[in-house]
Amino acid sequence: MIRLIFGAVLFLGGMATASSPALAASFDCTKAGTPFEHAICDTPELSAADDRLARTYATAVGGLSEKALGAIRTSQRDWLGFARRACTRTAEPLSSGRYDARGTSCLVDLFNSRSRALETSRMLNGIRVYPLGRYSARPDPYEADNPESYWPVAQHEMSIVQIDGDDALAAAFNAAVRAEADDLAGVSAEGSEEVSSDDSSDTNYAITLDDVSGNRATLRVETYWYGHGAAHGNYSISFRHYLQAEDRWLEARDIFAGKGWQKKLLELAVEAARIEHGDALWPDDLGDLTEVVTDPERWDLSDAYGLLIQFQPYEISAYAYGAPTARVSWEALAPILAETADKYRYGY
Repeated sequence: MIRLIFGAVLFLGGMATASSPALAASFDCTKAGTPFEHAICDTPELSAADDRLARTYATAVGGLSEKALGAIRTSQRDWLGFARRACTRTAEPLSSGRYDARGTSCLVDLFNSRSRALETSRMLNGIRVYPLGRYSARPDPYEADNPESYWPVAQHEMSIVQIDGDDALAAAFNAAVRAEADDLAGVSAEGSEEVSSDDSSDTNYAITLDDVSGNRATLRVETYWYGHGAAHGNYSISFRHYLQAEDRWLEARDIFAGKGWQKKLLELAVEAARIEHGDALWPDDLGDLTEVVTDPERWDLSDAYGLLIQFQPYEISAYAYGAPTARVSWEALAPILAETADKYRYGY
């Protein structure tokens, strides 16, 4: 059986050497030496995840410039180091023995998560984009004395989109996304490799390019957080609308104007939510959602017929119902639209 993960990750990354025969363009499982290599070869589900990742990586790097290719190679090496640490019990690579069932299941999840991130490398409306990653793994101090713990290590992953280009617009967009990532991670220095300083939770953040309409580039921001030992994790979905020619994020005043527009938008959004979701909504008062519905980060502008307002789990309905949206037609919104609304909706 031949494993391709080391070929795609290490050989293309420039890490294969003559002194490391297993880490070549293909990986012969008869030569597996480390617990990490044995886990890949000995576990069918992980073996399949490895195959998927190798193919995905090879596709993701196709057509990139040398600069972008170097960046994604570095990101892949960082991920590989993270994967070797994140599924042990000490946040250090396993040097002997074998991964237990929890460890191999953890590796399957990490390999598939990385494949999903790499699958965002693509062309979108003539723009070549690719993902960069940030990772950290640290032992959970509250789980150190429990050898049976299912959460011995805090895992933190982040994937952010970048444009492959040398022009000023690409540079400005990429810097804006990196700054947004820093803000999401709670760090202040642009370009920091930190994802989270929390030792007792797992997080996964993804900033992807969702839509490009002329001057407007819309980012989809997805976050996931799981506190170790909790009944379930929590997540959020939001949007960032970058105005390329102006090098800024969309503001509410770009779309709406006039006295009382906030109240009118709230009324329309609540009405739309009740029509679309009915009994799934909280049975009592939904509360004051003004800040939610008037926040451009909750606006999905991709629908030609209406504004999609994104709600989060627990916001207007039970967790099991997910993250519902409410669609308010542009026709209904016409009386409160700003003169610039179409310019920014369509990206003129």
